Amino acid sequence: MRPWLASLALLLAPALAQATWIVQTLIPETIALRTPTTEIAFDLKDYPPKSFPAIYPASNLEGGVLPVQVFSNAPGVWSLLLQIPDLKDPGGALLLPARQVLYRVNGGLWLRADGTPQIVYTQAGPTAGWLEIRLEFALELLGNERAGSYVVQALVTALRQP
Repeated sequence: MRPWLASLALLLAPALAQATWIVQTLIPETIALRTPTTEIAFDLKDYPPKSFPAIYPASNLEGGVLPVQVFSNAPGVWSLLLQIPDLKDPGGALLLPARQVLYRVNGGLWLRADGTPQIVYTQAGPTAGWLEIRLEFALELLGNERAGSYVVQALVTALRQP
């Protein structure tokens, strides 16, 4: 019986052997954006208005809102910047200054674009998953605009402060 137990012990010995490793991972610091690919357009169905200036909300965005999703896992302060340039024709002539484009963030106050990057949201520390920031746009017409097609281009950037 003893030779049989010794043989069994030798057969089971490799099955009971163990090895250990140290597993390490490095998750890089990240700040990322997700936005829909769309143009911001305005439907001027009641044009001309009864009086000027007249405000027209964006018409092609779902609910008039452009959802911007931000993910950050980095410590420290980060900001979301929005830049809306002057609207120009293909030849470079000014059609509409950027200050006639209004925007608001998460249902807040309406603000004017100015052609430069403007900080529209700031947060310290990481987000809990993807954070959605809702941007709404409107167009202010003064009555001296030329006829034609106008499309607003908006550039959204996320920036981590050092």
